[in-house]
Amino acid sequence: MMKLSLALKTTTAVLVFATTLTGCAPAHYVTKEEPNYDPTVSARIRILTGNDLQNAAFRPGACYTTKLQDDPTRVDVSDGFLARYKYSSRSITIGMPPSPRPWMRVEGLRFKDMIREYIVQAGHPVALSMSTASDVGSSQSGGYHWSCSASDSTFTPAAGQDYDVYLSFQQEGHISRGCSIEVRRIGERGLDEPVATSYAPRCAIPEYSAAPVKRSP
Repeated sequence: MMKLSLALKTTTAVLVFATTLTGCAPAHYVTKEEPNYDPTVSARIRILTGNDLQNAAFRPGACYTTKLQDDPTRVDVSDGFLARYKYSSRSITIGMPPSPRPWMRVEGLRFKDMIREYIVQAGHPVALSMSTASDVGSSQSGGYHWSCSASDSTFTPAAGQDYDVYLSFQQEGHISRGCSIEVRRIGERGLDEPVATSYAPRCAIPEYSAAPVKRSP
């Protein structure tokens, strides 16, 4: 069973990124938690996502689920249903070592990006789902919309280890981008090595049942 962080002590701070000529940048809230972490049986993961058009989720096991499936173990890494319309983001840290990637550190996050750190059970697979999208320019000036949903992946974290999880991009054409889920094992002394992942199929879990239609007598 997945072990998520249960905070014993929580501290919240607010960072407002630099003001630009066009106005204020989004506010960035940071919550620091101090959960019970036993490195002999657990590992920690840091996931980069955001409150724009990004989506990220994980669950215990070697298969993935969608929001439409009745899966209480699925964790959606977001600020809620209306996150895209918030001009802010909220990161949660639990004491993992700094990321080797500056854009996965609190002080280096871009626009409405955020990082969330979690405790997971070691020695058991974790399934990952991630996607993103963006609008480039305007349609009147040759702009375009692009999106990318990575193949759902799974990996097995080792006890006492820390991992960065993020989308990696590959340029496939003038306006086409491919993406994949990247997992890197990190450490205090600059450790940053790739971790092998495997394809995760969809779990055979029923979708939420539609509410019964009320008919007039």
